[in-house]
Amino acid sequence: MLDVKTAFLLWITQTGTFSILLIAIWLHAPNQRHYLWFGLGFASHALGLGLVATRNEIPDFISIQVANFISLSSFSFWVVGLARFDGRQPPRLFLLPPLLWTAANLLPFVRVEFAYRFAVYEIATSVGFVIMAFTVGNSAFSTIRYRQMLASVWILQAISGIVFAGLVVMLMPSDFPALTIKGHIGLIAIVGFVTAVVILAKMLMDQSEARLRELACTDPLTGALNRRGLSDAFEQMTGASDKPAVALLLFDLDHFKQINDRYGHQTGDLVLSEFARLCKSLLPQGTAFGRTGGEEFAAVLTVAEARDAALIAETARLAMAERKIPAGAVATSVTVSIGIAVATMAEATLDQLMKNADKALYKAKAQGRNRTAVTNGKRVVTVPPNRTDPLDDQADRQVAILKRLASVAGSDKS
Repeated sequence: MLDVKTAFLLWITQTGTFSILLIAIWLHAPNQRHYLWFGLGFASHALGLGLVATRNEIPDFISIQVANFISLSSFSFWVVGLARFDGRQPPRLFLLPPLLWTAANLLPFVRVEFAYRFAVYEIATSVGFVIMAFTVGNSAFSTIRYRQMLASVWILQAISGIVFAGLVVMLMPSDFPALTIKGHIGLIAIVGFVTAVVILAKMLMDQSEARLRELACTDPLTGALNRRGLSDAFEQMTGASDKPAVALLLFDLDHFKQINDRYGHQTGDLVLSEFARLCKSLLPQGTAFGRTGGEEFAAVLTVAEARDAALIAETARLAMAERKIPAGAVATSVTVSIGIAVATMAEATLDQLMKNADKALYKAKAQGRNRTAVTNGKRVVTVPPNRTDPLDDQADRQVAILKRLASVAGSDKS
C-alpha cells in the first residue's frame, strides 16, 4: 500500500511530465498557444501539490494556503487553454477557483480547521470542473461527441467533489491521514484525470491532423486552396448539390509580371493576397476558391445557369479594377481577365472545365484584357466590359452587369 507522500510524488511526477511535454510542443509551434496554457496548468498543479507534500517541512502558510492557491490556479490556466483552443477569450469566471479558496481562508474557522479547508478545496475544484465543462460545451473544436464526453467527465468530477466536501464536514477528520475516504477521493480523481487526458489528447491529435490536411491543401501566401485542395473541393461539391450545373471561373491578373518588375515582388505578393481576400469576400458561400499557379486563380461553384457565374465574375472584376493597392509611395490599380466554363452536374469534370475556362480566358485576354468571357458550347462569348448608355453611370452595378449579359444573350441568339 502506497503512503500519502509516495502517492503525491507519483502524481506530481506525472503532471510535471505533462507540463514539460506540452510546453515543449508550444515552443515548437508558438502560434498554438493553447499548448502553453495547458502546460502551465499542469505545472501549477504539480507545484501546488509538491508544496502540499512538504507539509511539516516548510511553514504551514506556504504548504497550505499558498500551495492550494497555486494548485487551484491550474483550473484557470486550463480554462484559458480550452478557450484559446477554440480561438476565443476565456469566460469571465476563469479565476474563480483560486479566488474562492483565498476568500474562504479569510475566515478564521476555515483557516485553522483541516476539515473545513479540505471541503473548501473540494468545492473550489468542483467550480473549476464546472467552468471547464461549460467552456467545452460552448466550443466548436473537435466533434460534439468528444466535447460532450469531456464535459460529462468534468461534471461527474464536480458532483463527486461536492459529495466529498459534505462527507468531510460530517466526518471532521483532524488531518489527511485521518481521512477515511481518502482512497475513494484518490480513485475518483485518478479515473477522472486519466479519462479527461485521453479525450483531450484525442481532440488535440484530431486538430493537428486537420491542420496538416489544411496545410497540404492551402496556398501559404494567399490562404486560398492549392490545386489539390481545389480538386478535393470539386469532388465534394459535385457529389452533394441541389443545383443543376457547376461553373469554373478562371482569373488571371493582367500584366502581373510588369507589376513585379516595376514595384518588386513584395508588392506582387500584396496584389495576390488582396485579390484572394477580395474574391473570398465576394464569392457566394460554399464556393471553392484556389490559386492554380502564379497570378492565376480559380473558383468552383454551383449555379442554376451560366448567367449566374458571369454576374459573379463581373462583380469581382469591377471590384478589383476599383481597388487601390499600395506600391511603395504610390497606389496602383490592377485589372483581371476571367474565363468561365459551365457544365451540368452529371457531366462535369474538373479537367474539362479547366480546359474550357482556359479557352475563354485566352479570348478575354486577346480582346484587350480586363473582361469576362464565357464558353457557350463550342463558342466563346465575351461580355462587353463597358456600355456608353446612362445605365452604367446611374443604375446599380448588378443591374448594369445584367444589362450587358442580356445584350450578349440577345446577340448570341441572332
